[in-house]
Amino acid sequence: MILDLIRHAATGRDDHLDGRTDPALEAGSTGALCERYADLVWERVLCSPRQRAVGTAEALAGPRGLDVEPDEEWEELDFGDWDGQALDALPMQALSAFHLDPHANPPPHGESWGHFERRIARALHRLLDEPDAVPTVVVSHGGPLRMVLSQVCGLPMAMCWALRIDHGTRVRLRIERDGDDLWGELLELQQP
Repeated sequence: MILDLIRHAATGRDDHLDGRTDPALEAGSTGALCERYADLVWERVLCSPRQRAVGTAEALAGPRGLDVEPDEEWEELDFGDWDGQALDALPMQALSAFHLDPHANPPPHGESWGHFERRIARALHRLLDEPDAVPTVVVSHGGPLRMVLSQVCGLPMAMCWALRIDHGTRVRLRIERDGDDLWGELLELQQP
């Protein structure tokens, strides 16, 4: 299956850690993104149910006459006590420890890393379960895009954290499955 994943358009909160916090999109932030991807063909549009993802998905789906399908599996990681906080207000040592080993150092009162891994894997398996896979785009967040790259391409998560995935970034992957194992290849990573 060929799958496109797009990080939602900008909210103006790049200096915050927004997981389940749900800021609105910046006015006009979907215009350039829609122009950039106008020639891509999709027949299905899935997205995180967060308004920043839904708004981006609706902007992409509208000109194509497609419906948007929100799916909770594609939500960003729940950062617990850190969610919605300004990055410079977070304990840097704890945040660095989380990035180095998210299993051992999860955000306080947040989603466990294992749950996040299983949630994204379930979403991918459901797509692969479709008997007639159609060209699909998923509008989500930086964390899920990085998790897909880790799970499908076998990249260590520490490397995925280092990848620049700005608002509007598109990742195109070929995804296959052998039993419960996902694998594939990165076909394209397009920055805004």
